[in-house]
Amino acid sequence: MNQESQIVFSIWDAANAFEYATSRFTAIRISLDKSQVPRTTVFRERFVQHLVWEAERFVFPFINICATNNTSPALPEYLNDVVKMLIEWQVGVLDDDGLWQKFWTHKFDVSGDLMARYRVVKVYQYSWWKDRFDLTPFEMPTRITPDEIRDLYQHHGQQMPAGYLLIPDTRIYNGHGNPLLTNLRVIRGELEEFGTHLEEWLAEKTEEGRLALDEMASLVGPVDALHDAIAASQRLLNTSAMDE
Repeated sequence: MNQESQIVFSIWDAANAFEYATSRFTAIRISLDKSQVPRTTVFRERFVQHLVWEAERFVFPFINICATNNTSPALPEYLNDVVKMLIEWQVGVLDDDGLWQKFWTHKFDVSGDLMARYRVVKVYQYSWWKDRFDLTPFEMPTRITPDEIRDLYQHHGQQMPAGYLLIPDTRIYNGHGNPLLTNLRVIRGELEEFGTHLEEWLAEKTEEGRLALDEMASLVGPVDALHDAIAASQRLLNTSAMDE
């Protein structure tokens, strides 16, 4: 395939993938904290199997993409901690039970982490942690394409709080021989898209403000009439009191 026609998974896309992966691992940890299922040997083994699958589908491919572009990936703090655990497992420092114990006992205060609360949403594709994964066959997909990752992140973003609605939609760019030029083009395109979104949002809010002012102005007459009626009533009461 000609290099110019290849589809690029940009650094921007990789950053989105890391945010999505962080959300998934956070949701897994929260679910694990709430679960009342006994931590049997089978449970721990199947949990580790699924945890490794998460990393192989949603994290490691994009770390490799950054590496091939001579770019150091900036991972969210919690994801970075999880990746360190998984690397120790890959090189044999931890066995399956060691990985389970390290993930399970890792200090992670979700209640005090504002960004963690923002990242977690209600609906995830492939949400194995919501089922009795220790009782069912392992049937997770062996491949997830970059296009599907983009779709998953977009769906994830749509469920986030209002502040995330200003995040521009990700777009697909054609490749270029120079990774730096490719990523500069991506950044320029995304900034342009962000500017368009921000301009539209500001125009919408300005129009809403104008309509609110018009509505308030329409109330001036009735409010003045009410004030006049109250004042007239008060004068009548004062006159009656004086006559008495």
